[in-house]
Amino acid sequence: MSLQGLTDAPFRIVDEINQGMDPKNEQMAHRYLVHTACQNSKSQYFLVTPKLLTGLYYHPDMVVHCIFTGPYITDNEEKRDNSMGMLDFAV
Repeated sequence: MSLQGLTDAPFRIVDEINQGMDPKNEQMAHRYLVHTACQNSKSQYFLVTPKLLTGLYYHPDMVVHCIFTGPYITDNEEKRDNSMGMLDFAV
């Protein structure tokens, strides 16, 4: 993440950066990623991860898309009702 300011790219993909981290470091890495992504409007960021902690920081300029797959996914409306309008869910 520290070298991203040296190159221009239309989008960046961050894949499973939080795997193996303890909750404190995961929150710190997520906050740094959000700060980096929102201060530089030249790139669009994609965070690919099988899990996220609750209570993470989200910048007001962010849009979060959660994509769920699998046979045990609950109804889309139930998720949308619990997301306070911040998340967009796709099944």
